[in-house]
Amino acid sequence: MNCRPARANLMSLRRKRWQLLATGMVASFLAFVPANSFWNVFALNNSAFAQEVTVTDIFNDDGVEQNAQLLLESDQLVYDNDRELVIALGNVQIAYGDYTLVAQKVEYNRKSGRVIAIGNVEILEPNGNRVFADEIDITDDFRDGFVSALKVQTPDNTRIAAESAERRDGLTTEFNNGVYTACEPCKDNPHKPPFWQIRAQKVIINNRSRTVEYEDASFEFFGKPVLRLARFSHADPAIKRKSGFLVPTVHSVEELGTGGRQAYFFNLAPNYDLTLAGSYYSRQGFLGEAEWRHRTERGQYSIRYAAINQNDPGAFSASEIDSTVSNRHALMTKGKFKLNPRWTFGWDALFQSDENFARTYSLEDYTARDITNEAYLTGLNGKNYFDLRAQTFLVQDRTIDNFPTIPGNQHDTEQQATLLPLLDYNIVSGEEYTGGQLSLDVNVANVSRNEFQISNFEDADADLTTPGRIASERFHGIEGHYSRASLETEWKASHITTGGMVLTSSLSVRGDALTFDTDNLSSELNPLTSNDSIFRAMPAAMFEIRYPLISTDGMTSHIFEPIAQVVVRPDETHIGQFPNEDAQSLLFDTANLFERDKFSGFDRVEGGTRANIGFRYSTSFEYGASIDIVAGQSFQLHGQNSFAQVDLVNAGLESGLETDRSDYVGSIQYNSGTGYVLGAGVRLDEKDLDLNRFEISNQIIKPDHSLNLSYVYTAAQPNYRFPADRHEVRASGSLRLDENWRAFGQIAYDIETASLISNGIGLAYDNECFSFSVNYNETRPQFTGDSTSQSVGFRLGLRTIGGYGYTHKFTEDEQ
Repeated sequence: MNCRPARANLMSLRRKRWQLLATGMVASFLAFVPANSFWNVFALNNSAFAQEVTVTDIFNDDGVEQNAQLLLESDQLVYDNDRELVIALGNVQIAYGDYTLVAQKVEYNRKSGRVIAIGNVEILEPNGNRVFADEIDITDDFRDGFVSALKVQTPDNTRIAAESAERRDGLTTEFNNGVYTACEPCKDNPHKPPFWQIRAQKVIINNRSRTVEYEDASFEFFGKPVLRLARFSHADPAIKRKSGFLVPTVHSVEELGTGGRQAYFFNLAPNYDLTLAGSYYSRQGFLGEAEWRHRTERGQYSIRYAAINQNDPGAFSASEIDSTVSNRHALMTKGKFKLNPRWTFGWDALFQSDENFARTYSLEDYTARDITNEAYLTGLNGKNYFDLRAQTFLVQDRTIDNFPTIPGNQHDTEQQATLLPLLDYNIVSGEEYTGGQLSLDVNVANVSRNEFQISNFEDADADLTTPGRIASERFHGIEGHYSRASLETEWKASHITTGGMVLTSSLSVRGDALTFDTDNLSSELNPLTSNDSIFRAMPAAMFEIRYPLISTDGMTSHIFEPIAQVVVRPDETHIGQFPNEDAQSLLFDTANLFERDKFSGFDRVEGGTRANIGFRYSTSFEYGASIDIVAGQSFQLHGQNSFAQVDLVNAGLESGLETDRSDYVGSIQYNSGTGYVLGAGVRLDEKDLDLNRFEISNQIIKPDHSLNLSYVYTAAQPNYRFPADRHEVRASGSLRLDENWRAFGQIAYDIETASLISNGIGLAYDNECFSFSVNYNETRPQFTGDSTSQSVGFRLGLRTIGGYGYTHKFTEDEQ
């Protein structure tokens, strides 16, 4: 027997690969490469025993690249010719491709074809898994093997341990007395049981079905068993997709009954799948669902269908839509495709048998009260933007008729608009023309409604067609069709003088073509007097002066910038002679103080000569904090004030802009740079400085707590049917009680009516492997007519295993 320090050169190696799947969770190891007939052993001139083995053209499979080099280091390398053993002894380190093995001894038996690694065996795999064992014994064809005292640690900190593991037929690995957990061991006491673990007499890893099976298993929390199962299985956590049953859920709603939901996932291919689900409700019966998902090279889409034949519609209130139907169904689909780097196409739509099915049965992604169905095509190239959409709007309202004095229901889907198409196109020139930049804006909208949508209909005796008459009813939508095409082009240039003043000038012209076809002209349901087409134009010239003054003292920097702006244009025409669909809301504040047109949409356009005057001030501190202040006022210098004119929705009235001198507006924001932001905005009456609107918000984001607090005050607006002042406070936040526990809550309170709008509270626990939360919420709708809703829920999650949640909604009888 030869036994001497040597430098080994492996010659004529066979094309074999040694692997050991030690964890059953895609943990594999290339253990060794056997010689064809012998290892030539050569003596070294010193006692440093470093061996380097070069392997060429060995593997063609995915584990290790061809021509990979095998590096072996050990204190001693022995070739036992009598027993046909090759043995590496003492601090053995083997590196082959991306695999690394460390052991005290590695032995290869050429006769039996077995490789044995003994003593503090550690394997580092390409995926980051670390495998620890006392001994590994495996055949050279990797079909059978045995591991004793096994421990495995993966990159995502999951761990598995077993007294022994045995591999059979190259397909299954069986762990004896195995323990699995995703929790990290206690640093102070590594032998302390983890937060949770699964202990089983046998853990079987099936490489063909890619499942993990447990026999005689128990779930343990802090080392104490809480649930025992004779047998159960789940997908290998290392794989992302696998056919099988998903985690079941249970539910309890008074009108629906108690029950549960079970889904089965079909992994048909890496890029498409099918999910079938069934939900049972003790009062209403069986709800079936199916979802198809498909991912392509350009994007992905999904199609879902749900249906139920309600057993007991009478369980719902007689005033609710749910009580009037038995067969209910819905088709849901969404998709998004990146056609190229510039263009995106997509859609999101809900089609249902009645107005409240998806909301009643909590169909995922479609439980909101207001739903927008749309298909879109968008393009973005530098400063240029294109957006083409088709939209319909759904209101999921359970009440059959909230406002019987109005024909139909004010919130009825029939009264919502259909837009086909809605086009926005903006292009900005890349080159300057006569020292300025050209831009073009195009907006096209075609709107149709099947029914009128009117607010405050009881003021039917008011006549909006009478000049100067102000009424509180607002015609948000007119039955029929309305089309508008708008085109605006602008030239804009800025120049900085030698004194530091910034001079900006612009010339623009906008044209609108409007056509509409409405019914019941000059009636209480339609104040329009004619369906004649309208053409209008609005040229404008704007000149602005800014004079930024900058100072710094080394600790802080200050910028004070007075701003004066004048816009010259003719009066707005045809006000109130056509529907106003997209310019119904107007909030005058510092955000739009210096806007050339302060209306929110294209159906209205600001006219007359107006001056906007104010200033901006900002301070930046050395430690990262900053203060920003903006304040100013707007003046109608000449012509008709667009904001004082009555249109079909009273846009502009009581906005603070309807007088020749506008209200004063101001805002301030402090940002600490360390997670604290305080902001406030105000609008003061231009005559007596009375408070017309005030809002303040406070945001704190820290590692151990967060807080969002806001207060909004709005003075009475009779023309919008708010005869009294409105005060509303909203707050939400969370507080970390210790390293793991966190409390959270939210509240919305109407000070004027002394009533809660919504409130909720909850408690949560989180660590590296476990999460739990419980919450209670109440919501009191203000304007929809819905009753107060109350719910309590909890959610539990085990990392790598899955989660479970449950929410119970209380009925009026339970509240």
